[in-house]
Amino acid sequence: MKFKFTSGRPRCCGSILLVVAFWAGSPKVSWSQEDDNAVPPRGGQGRILILTTPSQAEAYMEGNDLGPTPVDTTFPSGRHTLTLTLNGVEVVRKRINVWPDSTTTFTKNLTEPFGSLVLKTNPTTCDCTVSVDSVEVGSTHGGPLTVNNVRAGTRIVDVSDGTHSKEYSVLVLPEKTVELLVDFTGP
Repeated sequence: MKFKFTSGRPRCCGSILLVVAFWAGSPKVSWSQEDDNAVPPRGGQGRILILTTPSQAEAYMEGNDLGPTPVDTTFPSGRHTLTLTLNGVEVVRKRINVWPDSTTTFTKNLTEPFGSLVLKTNPTTCDCTVSVDSVEVGSTHGGPLTVNNVRAGTRIVDVSDGTHSKEYSVLVLPEKTVELLVDFTGP
C-alpha cells in the first residue's frame, strides 16, 4: 500500500483515501496509497499478509520471526524491513509500509539464486578436475559431473585433464541447469 500525505483539504486521488483530523488547531492530514515515498505513522497496528510461491519461505520483519509463508499477522505501523529466506538463503530484503488499521499485502514469486552445472567431456573417458570461480568442485572420473548450488550469474569454470586446461565463462541462471561440453580432442 502506498500513501501520500497532503496538508489542508483532502484530495481525491482515485484510490483509497484516509483522513486523519487533528482537532487542536492542526491541519488535516490525508494519505493516498499511490505514493511510494510516504511514511506511515508509528504508534498504531496494521496487518501484514505475506504470500509467496512457493510457500513455506521463512519471513522476518525487523528481525522478528514471523514464521513460514503464508503469513497473516498484526504488526506495529511504520516502515519496516521484510526479509524472506528460502531453504536458508535470503531471497528478498525489502522495505514495507505497514499502515495503521489497514492490511498490507506482499506477494512474491521466489527463486533461489542458485542453478546447476552439468559438465561433460570429449573424450568421455577424461578424468578432469573441475573448478568454479577458482574453487575445486569435483572430478569427471570418465563421466559427467553435476555441480549443484552454483550461485547464479557469470561463473568462470576451469577444467584440467592434467596435461591441458580450458577455461570457460558460463552464465548460470537461477533454478536452471546449464550444460557444458569440454572438448579435449582439438586445440
